[in-house]
Amino acid sequence: MSTVNDLSFTHLVTLIAVFENGEFTAAADELGIAQSTVSKRIATLESAFGLRLFIRRAKSQLLPTPAGKRLYSCAAEVLRQWSDTVYHMNPHNFRKTPFSLLLSHTASSTLLPKVIRGLNGLLDTMQFSAHTMNSDQIIDGIIKKQAHMGIIEKPVDTDMVRLDVLGEDKLVLAFNTSAETAASAASASQASVSHHHGNSSTSRNVFPDISSDTLWLLRESGSGVRYFTDMFFRTFDISPTHMVELDSNEKIRSVLASGVGCTVLSENCVPPNVRTFDPGEAFIRHFYAVTPNTGLNPDQRIIAEHIMELLR
Repeated sequence: MSTVNDLSFTHLVTLIAVFENGEFTAAADELGIAQSTVSKRIATLESAFGLRLFIRRAKSQLLPTPAGKRLYSCAAEVLRQWSDTVYHMNPHNFRKTPFSLLLSHTASSTLLPKVIRGLNGLLDTMQFSAHTMNSDQIIDGIIKKQAHMGIIEKPVDTDMVRLDVLGEDKLVLAFNTSAETAASAASASQASVSHHHGNSSTSRNVFPDISSDTLWLLRESGSGVRYFTDMFFRTFDISPTHMVELDSNEKIRSVLASGVGCTVLSENCVPPNVRTFDPGEAFIRHFYAVTPNTGLNPDQRIIAEHIMELLR
């Protein structure tokens, strides 16, 4: 029977790989070792602690037990401290620090300029890059350690990354007047109207009567905006029949600006002269900073914390 004295860093590294990949095969591929070796190391951990760490499910999937989650958290902290020690003892750590930031489409258009302005004084010591993709792709990229930080608006429930709340982002229904029926337009003209960023905004109590042949402009599945768009449809009992799926907010904004269609969009992204409807507090979302639980060196963690401070 194995004891805690039989354990080493390799067992902790293996545990982290299994936890983050959710299966032995993928963990073995990441570590460059045989699957049997991975299985043996996990068995050694379970024997040493006398606790089951993973439940084996169908299709080789693994579900961590409460003990597995606790050990993963502790192992990640131990590996972080050891990685910091190795980093500070490395004679080459004076080189520019690589830092890759992944942003959702909304975050890219509204937050990236502020990030770059705030990092301007640090760019001589860091090699910075930014890439735009949807929220699901960002989460996947951070879990796989393909980037050092992500910014999304879609809430996620996972132990595999760290989430930190940043600022708010207000979503509105953006539509062209032609998307309303004549009756709704007349009703809206008698309603109280407010102005924000040059856009006409109907009262929250006067929902625009969108005609059945209105063209809805949708982001692709997996994006933060699409998550809230689907919620909007459920909230207001809408079943759109005319839809076009576009893979960026800029494309949607361009179509809206041409006088066509309606969509759910960040208030900060609405083109001038496009009408908006405020759907309420449920559609005030947060931006989230996403960072990996392990893998960042001390300088990268400082950069990530600095970016969070810039956006709070």
